[in-house]
Amino acid sequence: MSLYLWFALMVITSSIWIIWFLYRPLKSNKINLESSNITLGKQKLLELEQDLHQNLIDEEQFNQAKEEISTTLAIELQQVGNIQNNTNNNTWVLILILVLLPLMSVGIYQYLTPKNNIVQPLESPKKPLSLGQSAENIVQYLQTNEHDAQAWKILGLTYFELGRLDLSIDAYEKSYQINPKDLRLLVEYASMMISANDSQFSEQSVKLIKQALEIDPNAPEALYLAGMFAVSQRDFNLAKGLWQRALNAMPKGSIDRVALVNILSELKTVEGSKEMPEHSISVYVDVSDEVLKSRSSEDFIMIYVKAVKGRPMPIAIKKIKLKDFTGQVVLTDQDSVIQGNQLSRHDQVITVVRISATGSAMRGASDIQVLSKVINVADNPFIHLSVK
Repeated sequence: MSLYLWFALMVITSSIWIIWFLYRPLKSNKINLESSNITLGKQKLLELEQDLHQNLIDEEQFNQAKEEISTTLAIELQQVGNIQNNTNNNTWVLILILVLLPLMSVGIYQYLTPKNNIVQPLESPKKPLSLGQSAENIVQYLQTNEHDAQAWKILGLTYFELGRLDLSIDAYEKSYQINPKDLRLLVEYASMMISANDSQFSEQSVKLIKQALEIDPNAPEALYLAGMFAVSQRDFNLAKGLWQRALNAMPKGSIDRVALVNILSELKTVEGSKEMPEHSISVYVDVSDEVLKSRSSEDFIMIYVKAVKGRPMPIAIKKIKLKDFTGQVVLTDQDSVIQGNQLSRHDQVITVVRISATGSAMRGASDIQVLSKVINVADNPFIHLSVK
């Protein structure tokens, strides 16, 4: 029931109670006071006349008593008139109360009700901004706040997610020029440059990693990138030491610890072989949460290399279920598909990452596939690919 209906019921109930209180006493008085007083006066006169005829009183006493009865009757008739006038006045008062009570109640209610409590119609929830709209908003903000390093950093990350790597580099560079001591910025900027350069380390990216480690020698993200660079230089001992430091610096409940433990295990396997492979390709794959949610844990992730030209048949491949994938694999001659067509026999190849529900060699309609740029096998490269 609405608030206004409750209010109306309360006013009606109050009015009925007032009517009962004021009107009931008047209706309950069913004796005609005026007629009663006149009759009583006549009865007294009759009794006086009888007393006079019976010589119980004389003429003088009779006249005196008669005068008293007349005076008393006049006074009582006047009082009856006053009562009737009061009754009429009460009726008018009752009418005024019944009219004014609702008006006053409504006025007081409106006066006491806060004006800012008026219920507004519910607005439909706004749709979240797209990455493109977010980037536009940040650009508008930076037109009047060009020295906000944090805003430039967010813009750089947004452009990176949009795949606009040139604009991402410009935004990160502006943030770096404003605040070169931001550890998080240095790691993000270096990671973005490595990804933009097809997982190859440039002089600038290495410089950023060194600066990050100077600020915090135990920063896990910076140590991980440094380990990646050591692997690209075939310095596995250095990589193992850096990644072990990163592992020790990570919180015990961190999800990244599992991936790093598996990477160290993979590295130990490579180191434990009698001969280090002359040619190998280390592939790190970052699968986004969105992709993982949309795929089954029983789907396969296939990581392989193929020739730049000619048939797209894999040269070396590893096929793993998503639930067992640790984030990194190393392809060597042992992973070659055909004997006599080992990985070491090729110069330039392309790395492919494909997520498939069946694991079939033929690409399916629902498969997700990411390709790297052309890489040289002799460089023993470390490739970083993202599946989004």
